[in-house]
Amino acid sequence: MKKNGFVCKAAAGVLAALMLTQSASLTAFAAAYTEIPAVQAEVRVEPVLQNGTAIIPENADLATVKEALCEALVANADEVDAQSLEWEYKCEGELSTGLVWGNESWGSIEGFTSTKKVMFVTATYNHPSLGDNGEGSYPVRLAGTDTEVTLKRVYKLDSSYTLKDDPYEVGMVYAADGSYDYAATAAALYEAVVASTEPALTADDVKVEFSKSGISYQPLDEKNLGVSFGTGNWKIKLSWDGNDQYKGWSATVDVTTTDSRAASGVVLKEGASFTYDMDAGVMKQAIFDSVIDWENSNLPAKETLTPDNFVMEYYGEAVLFDGGVDSGIWDWAPVEGKRYDLGSLNLGAYPQMGAGEQQIRVKFNGNADYRPSESAEGAVTVEKAKVSVKVHSTNLYVNETLPAGFITTDPADTFDVYTIYAGVTSNVTTALYLDLPDRYTDSAFLKLLDPVVEAIYGKSFRQMLNDGMTVGELRALLSTQELLDLLDKLNIDTGTFGQVLTVINNLPSVMDSVSVSFGVPTNRAGLYTVAAVTDNQNYETGVGMGFLLVKMRLSGAQLTWNQEIEGGKLTAAEAQSFDFGVTLSYNGDTSVDQSSVHYLYSGLTSKWRVYSSTTTPPTEPGSYVVTVVTLGGNYLPAPITRSFQITK
Repeated sequence: MKKNGFVCKAAAGVLAALMLTQSASLTAFAAAYTEIPAVQAEVRVEPVLQNGTAIIPENADLATVKEALCEALVANADEVDAQSLEWEYKCEGELSTGLVWGNESWGSIEGFTSTKKVMFVTATYNHPSLGDNGEGSYPVRLAGTDTEVTLKRVYKLDSSYTLKDDPYEVGMVYAADGSYDYAATAAALYEAVVASTEPALTADDVKVEFSKSGISYQPLDEKNLGVSFGTGNWKIKLSWDGNDQYKGWSATVDVTTTDSRAASGVVLKEGASFTYDMDAGVMKQAIFDSVIDWENSNLPAKETLTPDNFVMEYYGEAVLFDGGVDSGIWDWAPVEGKRYDLGSLNLGAYPQMGAGEQQIRVKFNGNADYRPSESAEGAVTVEKAKVSVKVHSTNLYVNETLPAGFITTDPADTFDVYTIYAGVTSNVTTALYLDLPDRYTDSAFLKLLDPVVEAIYGKSFRQMLNDGMTVGELRALLSTQELLDLLDKLNIDTGTFGQVLTVINNLPSVMDSVSVSFGVPTNRAGLYTVAAVTDNQNYETGVGMGFLLVKMRLSGAQLTWNQEIEGGKLTAAEAQSFDFGVTLSYNGDTSVDQSSVHYLYSGLTSKWRVYSSTTTPPTEPGSYVVTVVTLGGNYLPAPITRSFQITK
């Protein structure tokens, strides 16, 4: 024991000495530690390979291939730098002639060559890069290793879908205006037919098409072989084109589409009435507000609808020649009317629904919740509207044109305007003019009117316009039933004639013998009272009053002696053939009316007799003065005077 104890003590002494020595060394190391750079050992993570499927697009580049291989074949891919791995794969090569594949060999995924002895000849094979090779299964390994795994290379993954059990019955989806909402209907078809998909898709991803026969398919909002999609039995094709990762798919099923909206119905009030308006939209609003019986109709809430949700029609007669002649053809037409045109040629038209007793029908178009209704028919009274007529009094010179807007109406609808001009001319004579609406000069209109007027008056209407007539003859003409019937057929409100005659009868100093001219008196100076009478079957007759002053022209008007008297003297013989006349001209034009030129000859004969005449120039010897003036007419030149002597 002593021996062992010694040994232990001796060992203990040695240990103590070593510890003292080690402590000093550790202190010195700690002091120097900050001066020695740290060296960190690099730890290499070995990739763990596994079989896998990689999505590698056609003709993919090397970086894309490496990323795909790492993700599919390396179990710890998140710990490995994909671009640092070098891969080999086994594939067949192609002879340089391009005719024979063979010599399956290992090589770089970037492409490689291999050789093989064939019939004593060494053949070289070209192996494409993995990115340029096709879909399929390939043995793959890391370069310099023997561990093989199997790569299934695909361009895209297969997608899949699962359908719900048939039969399929789907309600059509409708927009607020009652039309089909094709996009929403396509979504409803998808939801009714498809149970699930891989990858997960929504209705927005899938194309929905229809066919009646299954021969061809078109989108729901297009015609298919002349057939439009709607309620009924259809073949529906659902398809998805795929994406970068998945291939597409399509499925065809039989579907019945239905209209599952609530039924609707329109009821019209009896005895309803409203006033005509030139804006058809206002009349439709009146039907919407006052004619539809909202309490008894089966319709959505009134505040959710407008007149545009309805078809509103009236039973009317078409007219020909832009509204000139009744055709005898009756049919339902829109409240706003419709035209039948062939190019620029108007073949006829149904005018806008007018005043009077009207037969109408109203149909609800349907909306998202209600089906279209049947048409409801009823009678309404369209009252004539009132019109305000204004004659904007003006003045102008002879032969000037009446200003635009001389006569205006409110509302500014289309009116036949009969304008009466009654006044005193510059000759202080009574003048009466009747300016007829433009339609009375239309050739087609005149062809119908001429024979009737000729049979009554003895002249055609055209001749009557040119020659004029008396107030009595006009009154008789406008009271002839045959003419009134014709004008009524031509859509002229003959009641207006009564108002025209009333205006004429109320004019002062107008008797049956007074001549009536047709047109506008702008070629005859004078002051005229103007009465404008409007005619439109949809309005009460309107009358407006004003004045027109047609002024004589001063500037440019001139009186000129036809022949000068040399030296102011004539012999009695010369006086017999001398031209004492004067010519009136306007701006050099001598063709103007000369009837307003008047003469006054005065003087003393050589026998001291006073001479005075307004018509005959003197021929006896004596001393004379002649003064020439214009009285009335359209021109007012300065008077001219000259003195002369007649000798023996």
